[in-house]
Amino acid sequence: MQDFNKMFNQPSKQNKVQNWLKSFARKNTKLLVILGIILIAALVLLNEAFFVVGEAEQAVISRFGVIKSIILDEKNNFHKTHAASLANEITASGDVKILHGSGLHFKLPFVDKVEKYPSLLFNYTSNSEVVNTSEKKQYNITTYAQWRIADPALFSLKLGTTMNAENQLDNLIHPVIVQAINRLSGDDFISNKEALNAALAKGLVTINRDMVIRGIEVTDIQVHRTILPQANVETTYDRMKADRAKVAQQLRSEGDETYRKMVATTDLKAAQIEADAVREAGETRAAADAAAMAIYNEAYKADPEFYRFWRSLQALKGSFKENSLLVLGQDHPLWKQLVEWGFEEGK
Repeated sequence: MQDFNKMFNQPSKQNKVQNWLKSFARKNTKLLVILGIILIAALVLLNEAFFVVGEAEQAVISRFGVIKSIILDEKNNFHKTHAASLANEITASGDVKILHGSGLHFKLPFVDKVEKYPSLLFNYTSNSEVVNTSEKKQYNITTYAQWRIADPALFSLKLGTTMNAENQLDNLIHPVIVQAINRLSGDDFISNKEALNAALAKGLVTINRDMVIRGIEVTDIQVHRTILPQANVETTYDRMKADRAKVAQQLRSEGDETYRKMVATTDLKAAQIEADAVREAGETRAAADAAAMAIYNEAYKADPEFYRFWRSLQALKGSFKENSLLVLGQDHPLWKQLVEWGFEEGK
């Protein structure tokens, strides 16, 4: 029992360590404070020395207000595509370093400043405006465009915010599209998508010629919505009805022409079949008549007297009708043959 109490009253190893730490802390308070300050300063320094650019981000690094470098998306070829337009800009002078790729990057702590901008596409939709086609037909249209910040350095210097960018786009896109539509006919504008897209593609080049120097690239412009003014609705419907009637009449004409061709072809085939049948029938009849005549000749040669008698009967058969009276002289050949035949039969 005494041994157990002795063991219970002895301080554990853990208590000894705690006591030693407390003693060390009391004796070296200043040293610990200095180490803590150094550790915090190191963490702050590391935090200021490195920064992360996300997958959908790009950055501008400036030093005392002067842009030193920009970090772009890996697929960004803006400076190569528009090299001629950007020849006089700071990002083409060599003073600004152009880097590509997201991830961890280094900067001078407390000296360099990092501004991040999105690299994703922005959507722009204009207000509804009235435009005229080449024949002065009016339409209410809404313009749609997609754009992106392609050079964050130029964007930060010349525009600064997306609101300023959209105001600039609003001043450029609508006039360009209006001019493109003014050169098109109403039919091309409504129905011919190839003509409209070709006109908009030319307008896109014009817009980018002005916007690339501001660090913006417009990737697409389209007519988002087309609505007829109320005054033009009835006229347009009438025109659409006339166009549909014209198409229907053309289809009917083509159908009638096809019908006539098919009837003519069928009649020709029928006539050819009938002619072939008549020809074959004639040939068969002629062959049969020739065979019959040959048989008759053979028979007539066997008994010429019977042939003359038979021919006389055939002549009488063709001459008499029902209840007919025939008067012949005694010297008539037909009468003579009948009388002679009758006397011979009487014998």
